[in-house]
Amino acid sequence: MNCWRCGSHSAFKFIATIFQNRSESAKQIFKQYQINNPIAKKSEVKLRKKQAPKPPQLGPLGKIHRNYLRNRKFNSQVIWDWDLSATKGLSGKWSWRIIAPICDADGSIIAYGGRAIKPDVKPKWKFSTNEDWTIDPKKAIYGLNKVPGDRILIVEGMSDCWRMGFGSVGVFGIDWKEEQASQLKNFQHRFIMFDPEKQAQVQARKLADWLSPFPGETEIISGLKSDPGELSQYEANNIMQELGF
Repeated sequence: MNCWRCGSHSAFKFIATIFQNRSESAKQIFKQYQINNPIAKKSEVKLRKKQAPKPPQLGPLGKIHRNYLRNRKFNSQVIWDWDLSATKGLSGKWSWRIIAPICDADGSIIAYGGRAIKPDVKPKWKFSTNEDWTIDPKKAIYGLNKVPGDRILIVEGMSDCWRMGFGSVGVFGIDWKEEQASQLKNFQHRFIMFDPEKQAQVQARKLADWLSPFPGETEIISGLKSDPGELSQYEANNIMQELGF
């Protein structure tokens, strides 16, 4: 089991915790619903699609989408900078979202991510299913194709990148993967700016420790009062300027 906020968890431990740490109760649940105990297996090579399917009924942003961005204090330039499009009410689980392509370093679309604009639409973020990614999702880094030089600001999510601008990349939550870190190590200047919550800062430190042996510099940007996506554009621009972007 995996949570974007606090990382990986044992499914058995999770169920046992619900039953007040009674492992026998967890065993019965596993048996009743035929849940296999987590066992490390050799990863199988999967044939990936050559092109990521678009969300259904994808089109330009409407007034309601632009109002959402405006209420989040994003200016209209973010639409063009990050190639944003949108869905309305006929897109199934993709309905009422602002959609952004997720690209590899060369700019080829490998998947799509969508932010819900209505509070009753769940989950808040939706992504292409595993089968629809053209690469292993663990290797994906949002915004990598828009990094202009040898310095990089590592944030958690896509909207954090929208706020911070080119040079920022998202690792899709705090549970970063070594497959992502192995690409980030190639930059000379690496800045990590996760959300201010304790667990996010713990994960930021782990990422910094992983990157520290490699040539270049790694620095954690802390002391924020909100996540990067909730900064004002003025604050975000000042941070990026101070970091040399």
